[in-house]
Amino acid sequence: MGRVVMIVRIMPSDSEVDLNSLEERIRSMLPGDFRLVSSTREPIGFGMESLLVGISVPEEEGVTDRLEDYLRSIEGVGEVQVEALSRE
Repeated sequence: MGRVVMIVRIMPSDSEVDLNSLEERIRSMLPGDFRLVSSTREPIGFGMESLLVGISVPEEEGVTDRLEDYLRSIEGVGEVQVEALSRE
């Protein structure tokens, strides 16, 4: 089975969320078949930033919903939006 990299924009739940801590929570709590391969920050406005992460996932049906549900369950995550998808 192949793998794909999903680029996901993660908006913090509020302006007080520490993005370094949030990134570490995401990295340490990923399910075994998911891998964080990149992470950058992008300004959204008014001093707030979002995380733009690349996560390697198995190429299988329903994996996008699984990843979004997982990310939404993490404390400090507000919104999750898949921006791009490419083969690894």
